[in-house]
Amino acid sequence: MVIWNLKFMNKLLAIVADGYLPFLLLVTLGVGTLEIMRGYRSFWIKLFASAMLLLAVTLLDLYVHFWAALGLVYSIHTAIVLVLVVFIGAGLQSRIGWVFLLTSLLAYLELLFYLGYRTWGDMALTLVVIGIGLGLIYRFLP
Repeated sequence: MVIWNLKFMNKLLAIVADGYLPFLLLVTLGVGTLEIMRGYRSFWIKLFASAMLLLAVTLLDLYVHFWAALGLVYSIHTAIVLVLVVFIGAGLQSRIGWVFLLTSLLAYLELLFYLGYRTWGDMALTLVVIGIGLGLIYRFLP
């Protein structure tokens, strides 16, 4: 009975993990639309630049195998979620919003770890590399 409940719980948690990214995409569209309505048309440039960052890092790892050289795996899901969380947080400009977003990001990462999809090392290196790129994008783009 306990084993069945654990399998059911893991399947339920996998569904939650699979739904987090599409949920963030919907919120991103909403926040981006609000930014356009406020007159910040260049806000979407930051999301486009972030997408180019993801593409560049993904291709770089595909050909250079930087993560593999360290015994890790590049976590594209972690990278995408970080980009969306930063985009949403920058658009909302609310401390409570940032707390909620960062808490949900950490919960998602813990869920990926618990389900055995990624290690903390995989996700931490991805967060650092993408985070540095995002910092540059949000610092220097209009």
